[in-house]
Amino acid sequence: MPYMDRIIGDKSWSLIPYINQRVSERDQVVKKHYIFQANNTLRRFNGVTALIQDPASASPDRYGVPIFNSTFNAQSASALWKNQVEFMVERLSKDFTAGFNLLMEYDSKTVRGFLLDQGFANSEIDWLETMNDATGHYDMMSMSQAVLEQWIFDGYNISNWSLINGGMDMLTKGMNLIVKNKPVLHNRVTDIKKSPDSTLKIIVNGTKEYSYAHVISTVPLGALQAINMTELDLSYFENNAIRTLNYDPSTKIGFKFTTRWWENLATGPFKGGQSYTDLPIRRCVYPSYGVDVPNAPGTMIASYTWGQDASRLGSYLNPHNPTAQAPYQPESADVMVDLALKSLAELNGVSHEYLLSQFEGYHVYDWYGSAYSNGAFAIFGPGQFSSTLPWLMRPAADGHMHFGGEALSSGHAWIIGAVNSAWRTVLEILDTEGLEDKKKQFIDQWGVIDEVDMGWYNWSPEGWP
Repeated sequence: MPYMDRIIGDKSWSLIPYINQRVSERDQVVKKHYIFQANNTLRRFNGVTALIQDPASASPDRYGVPIFNSTFNAQSASALWKNQVEFMVERLSKDFTAGFNLLMEYDSKTVRGFLLDQGFANSEIDWLETMNDATGHYDMMSMSQAVLEQWIFDGYNISNWSLINGGMDMLTKGMNLIVKNKPVLHNRVTDIKKSPDSTLKIIVNGTKEYSYAHVISTVPLGALQAINMTELDLSYFENNAIRTLNYDPSTKIGFKFTTRWWENLATGPFKGGQSYTDLPIRRCVYPSYGVDVPNAPGTMIASYTWGQDASRLGSYLNPHNPTAQAPYQPESADVMVDLALKSLAELNGVSHEYLLSQFEGYHVYDWYGSAYSNGAFAIFGPGQFSSTLPWLMRPAADGHMHFGGEALSSGHAWIIGAVNSAWRTVLEILDTEGLEDKKKQFIDQWGVIDEVDMGWYNWSPEGWP
């Protein structure tokens, strides 16, 4: 089945229709068209601006970048990368298991290492990373991670993407409305312990105890490290996986303006889509909603960054503790906002003063600045899919402790990864309890996902755990 159908498809086991059949009209999860790409937005690199519709807008010559390889001016950076990995993407599309096993043969290589093997120079690889990805990604990201991302984007025409009316949290709100036992918020789990009868004890806020036959943790792995699990007798390899599986930095900056100024530019109105740059903001995203509403204010994603780009912008949100670290800079968030406004103005060909006159407010989030996320989403480094991930893709504590979340799937950074991991952990519980009739009922109702078969990642240089 198409990879995202478990979320957006029209089957009985697709998440959105499942929610909509069980909630009121007011709480329906409504999809609307998302304009991922527009043909009149901008690229600005090395101080030179070009319209994306310009065929030369992706060539180094257009920006005065000295790449002495004619192929780079004949093909875009995205096309060059796609050509290098097409054989892996095609294998995944034909047979997920066979394709994943092929990826595992390249899992110990970084993207840069792979491209060097293909004969590219470091300066050429730097250009590909600058145009295609985030600063530093090609040096830390495994080839398997990069190819999976390419496969997901190739599998869905970007002109047919959707947004959720009212925001993405309409999805989780809908789920919350239909579950019988509601999430209990503002209660911090401090310990998970094993009882003599094989049940697990959860200690909340260091005082309250709750006993469960099974525990599923979807806590991001960095935050999971802060929970005391010593009594579960996790192996070295399980603890190592919790500690080392890589999460990427990400920072988002949202700006509100008195007008939707991006719909009134001399270069033409921007109605959705994105513009790209090597300036600190790296990319801005124009909204797909509220288009052509006269005299309306507007909000936009002024910057969406990952990797080192995100770490650098995120640092402005940490003014430091004045008693422990100097200099104390509580104004640093204002510095970041002004830096983003200046970059946004330069990218879009308007003055800094003009944007200041339109500016109403901002909201910024740095996922590595949150103790509850410890990073935005998983992006695995070399060898982590084949050698590290498998240790958390099976239950611990005699089958009673289960690990889920988007990191513990092939769908990193996507909701589908979290949903697929939920499927797997529920099946683990039914398997531990020997409930064969319930397993059949579960599969009849919810279908099968590609990655639940333990064989989907069993190619490992060190052998199966």
